[in-house]
Amino acid sequence: MKGLIWNCRGIKKFGVSAFLRNIISEHKFYFIGLQETMQEEIDDRTLRLIDPSGSYLWKWIPSNGRSGGILSGVHIDKFDIGSFHEGKYILQLNLYDKEKKVKWNFLNIYGAPHEENKLEFLTELANFCSRNKDPFLVVGDFNIIRFTSP
Repeated sequence: MKGLIWNCRGIKKFGVSAFLRNIISEHKFYFIGLQETMQEEIDDRTLRLIDPSGSYLWKWIPSNGRSGGILSGVHIDKFDIGSFHEGKYILQLNLYDKEKKVKWNFLNIYGAPHEENKLEFLTELANFCSRNKDPFLVVGDFNIIRFTSP
């Protein structure tokens, strides 16, 4: 199973869509998790630039100003999507692997970039993980620093 996880720091920056289109075409990822899209809205044109063949189902969470934003894609030949759940920092897709005949959850994360929101982020993450009975894969940019001083 192959996936692409990338903090793209701006989905509409020059060259990003061409880079994504090429790497997706070459590797045929099963799932894609992009963080820090820096977009309040991701339109169909942007998705067609990345995925011209329409091989992926895309879900996204808007950025908060110029910070954050999550875009998740799953290959529709590989997975059925049972449901999805959006949080402030997490986008969860409940997937059914067509080949292996198993359910699992894909959690794409862009953690709170500011210290004052860390507890809120970690609480949301704990809630998402604790309510899942199926296996899950947690990926993304957690924005966690263990120590703030050297």
